[in-house]
Amino acid sequence: MSKRYIPQIREASIPEDGGWAELDTNPVLLLSIPEWKDVVTKPSEGHQYVWMYDRAEDAYLFCFRLSNRVEKAIAFPREHAGMLLTDERAYQTFSILITSESLENIHPSSPLLLLRNVELKRHPKAGW
Repeated sequence: MSKRYIPQIREASIPEDGGWAELDTNPVLLLSIPEWKDVVTKPSEGHQYVWMYDRAEDAYLFCFRLSNRVEKAIAFPREHAGMLLTDERAYQTFSILITSESLENIHPSSPLLLLRNVELKRHPKAGW
């Protein structure tokens, strides 16, 4: 049995842009986080994650830790990036693909961080 992941991170990044796509017929949430140039080049195998809900900010937080112990968090405020989580594809297992480039400038050699098999367990107090 694997240990439960308990985030130690104290800040989260808000994606600059995002959208849904498909990868091997599976839904993928594509996010642009420009300040993560060093993160998107890291291997993602063996990552751990947890979703949390921040009532004060009305935002979901996706916290994750890579196998090399790098830990990051993404904030999804309801009226901003949170709108992506209201898409029907967010109600099933999906992947998250993160780039530090703008989505319009992605090319085949762009560094990308792929986090597979993500499930969002919605918080009852969120209402969305």
